[in-house]
Amino acid sequence: MRPGQPNRRLDDVQDLRAMAHPLRVRLYYALTTLEAATASRLAESVGESPALVSYHLRRLRDHGFVEEAPDLVNDRRERWWRPATDGFRFSLPEADDVPEARAAAVALQRTALANQLERLESWRDEQPSWGPEWSEAAVSSDVMLRLTPAELAAMNEELHAVLRAYRERARDTARAATDPATRSGPSTGADPTPGENADSADGREHIFLFLHAFPFQP
Repeated sequence: MRPGQPNRRLDDVQDLRAMAHPLRVRLYYALTTLEAATASRLAESVGESPALVSYHLRRLRDHGFVEEAPDLVNDRRERWWRPATDGFRFSLPEADDVPEARAAAVALQRTALANQLERLESWRDEQPSWGPEWSEAAVSSDVMLRLTPAELAAMNEELHAVLRAYRERARDTARAATDPATRSGPSTGADPTPGENADSADGREHIFLFLHAFPFQP
């Protein structure tokens, strides 16, 4: 994605409805992970046909979730895509005020949650193949707290600040790895393909983290 594009807040019913589709959620996460990709590459990632993926990418583009990346095109027959913003967020409006928006937000929330749980189940199945180091590093925990709404909001902001710091650290490392001025050894004259893991040599892997914090009655 282009640097400097802020996290987007969704408050339009049509935008919420557009994203509340299982394949579009998977495509958006895949494209966010790859940072930029063609429809063919994304089709491989999600296990669908390039034609179907292209259709849903256009729908996501129409609602501002992704954008075309003509600066990455080397072959006129290919079309590159990237996320339009640095993620998105949304809340659940009060039903009495905007019931349609609330229904759309609930649908998107359920779709995103189903995707999260599917990824967690996949990790449980694949965990032995990752070896003991990644198994020990992975986190699965829950904590019971007593907080005010203001304290919960403050905790949320602190957690996201930590996550943003680690994300920027990884991006800085990736940029340094692809900068000819910082490379060690002879240059081949070829940069890594956009969307590929340029920093895999330093032991980094894509990490999927999701947190849920909400009030409940014991």
